[in-house]
Amino acid sequence: MIYKEKILETIVKDFFDTKIIKDGDIIVIALSGGMDSMCLFDAFYKLQSECNYNLMALHINHGIRGKEASRDESFVKDYCKSFDVKLVVEKVDAVYMAKKKNLTLEEAARNLRYDAFDKIWKKISLKNSKNDVYILVAHHEKDQVETIIHNIVRGTGIKGLVGMKKQSGYILRPLLWLKKEDIKKYIDRYNIPFVEDSTNEDIYYTRNYIRKEIVDRLEKINIKACEHIVELSKMANDINDHLENESKKAFKDLTLDKGENKIIISLKKFRLKDKIIKVGIIRETLNYLVNTLKDITKINMNDIIELVEKEKGGHLDLPYNITVDKKQNELTFKKNDSNISMSRRKKK
Repeated sequence: MIYKEKILETIVKDFFDTKIIKDGDIIVIALSGGMDSMCLFDAFYKLQSECNYNLMALHINHGIRGKEASRDESFVKDYCKSFDVKLVVEKVDAVYMAKKKNLTLEEAARNLRYDAFDKIWKKISLKNSKNDVYILVAHHEKDQVETIIHNIVRGTGIKGLVGMKKQSGYILRPLLWLKKEDIKKYIDRYNIPFVEDSTNEDIYYTRNYIRKEIVDRLEKINIKACEHIVELSKMANDINDHLENESKKAFKDLTLDKGENKIIISLKKFRLKDKIIKVGIIRETLNYLVNTLKDITKINMNDIIELVEKEKGGHLDLPYNITVDKKQNELTFKKNDSNISMSRRKKK
């Protein structure tokens, strides 16, 4: 079928024609009740009978906006009931989590939201082991631009320019390359109800500040500013994928010995690599040992490269109780139960 609506046409092309979503899969719409998620819900409700998947919805009450949050939850419950779509509601306490973990309210809410996604995805997957389960979120072009700008100011490098991906494991973003204007047109055309989040206008929140104070001004300079930033994101994605593939190949080639908590790589071969590949090899090594780079900084990366370039041997301490030792022609990364370097210094 040929769809006249750009949104439906894009979803079919990106997710059904490419077989990302298949017959019998379970689609869970992350439904806040806002314009974007209501548009996403309606689009997948319309496609359901033709594309043969099972539709559900998930609403997360972050415990932030009091009566307004309760209003949103009731709205979503009534709406899903009217369409006979099963709804799962998860309640979390972002305010408590922000205080406990010393996070911003935005960070706490996001972490809890994705924790809830993971919990619900696992629960549904266990009950439906024969079919794939996907959770769909309604991020669009402007959300992507906000994410990229946020990443740039945080100093996340090329990977930050990539922004969000159309697919991240079981998370799908069907509207990611669509303009907000397309969503508004779709909502107006089908007279789809939605609720407004009052915090969307509060520039105290980082993403709101970026949208209202930065993105809006960029569009005054060039109306296609968002479009150009998204194109840059796509190019950055290609570059990042290439670098990651080359880094994986180099990591495999340079590895002399690999155990559960220790990796030894060849110094001679490592020195011959370009710096960007050296960083990639280090990232691959650390990911293997601890499966995260959250607390690994550029300073840590540069310290390792400087250690390699020195004529004499040496030692470094990294986060996650990782030690790096240079000896002869080997560079040894080790994940320790505790920071053994502190013990060494105490003995001296």
